[in-house]
Amino acid sequence: MNDRRDVTSRVFGKMKGGSMSLYLDQNEIGQIRFTNQGNMYEMAEGFEFDADKIYKREKPAEIPNPTKYVDECDKGWC
Repeated sequence: MNDRRDVTSRVFGKMKGGSMSLYLDQNEIGQIRFTNQGNMYEMAEGFEFDADKIYKREKPAEIPNPTKYVDECDKGWC
């Protein structure tokens, strides 16, 4: 499952022709195209637009499965 983090306050836009390019830390993360039917949001992979906010999807840190739970278990119950 992916977690997502709100990055809206860190995103800025630059007008390019009839659309606005969206940037996060100098990297382009999407575009807003202005049409007669309304704004169309195109986000780069790993980003999403939802309820007027921009989110960055992140994979949660994986916790490795231990190969064994205890050392020197010779009683047969551990």
